[in-house]
Amino acid sequence: MKLVTTIAGLVTALVLVSPARADHRYGPVFTIDPENAAALIARGGVAAIDLRPESEFQTGRLPGARSVPLATLASRTDELPPDGMILLYGDASNERLFRAYHFIRARRGGAVYLLDGGIDGWRRVGYPLER
Repeated sequence: MKLVTTIAGLVTALVLVSPARADHRYGPVFTIDPENAAALIARGGVAAIDLRPESEFQTGRLPGARSVPLATLASRTDELPPDGMILLYGDASNERLFRAYHFIRARRGGAVYLLDGGIDGWRRVGYPLER
């Protein structure tokens, strides 16, 4: 039953999300805009992972996000969900986030997306932050 629920969730998310693909030197990076990310978060269909330093995480984060700072990611991959959808974000899209995206994709099943515009893009459209 869990497998059916997971598959149904992924299919729904793919239909809902319509992610963009950005080619990067390490391979494609699938991004998601803040509007679709907010819809997934509201439905509980994604694990949001904040890659910013802990001090920035404490000042405000996406609803339900957990902190796994980029500097500690390699030693904390066991804290990531083993499957299902992950939404990564930081200050903005940059080279280090692209590398983190590919690092995670290589080590787990499930879909991984990078929030287009990072937390700044989230704020620009007026979505609230959790504190």
